Amino acid sequence: MSGETIKIEFELPKELFLKGRAVTQTLIKAEALKRLAATFYADGSLSLGKAAQLANVSKQDFLDFLATHNIPLNYDVHELEDDLSTVKEFLQNESRL
Repeated sequence: MSGETIKIEFELPKELFLKGRAVTQTLIKAEALKRLAATFYADGSLSLGKAAQLANVSKQDFLDFLATHNIPLNYDVHELEDDLSTVKEFLQNESRL
């Protein structure tokens, strides 16, 4: 993400975040950021890494969040081919050792 930011303030119903548990303002903001980041990730506006960065969580924590909310990974054939090539190269290098 670039260094330029915008500040957006808006109100949401608290019930969206309670789900039967006590929450603080900090937890509500963290949840809202994760949901916003997940939306941008799901529509392809942000990569996984950038979405995790926006949500202020690790990539693994963001992946867990996506899984919990049934949001599929953006993973296309090109990425699969790149990953397979990387694995093949790794295995060839391992066999040389």
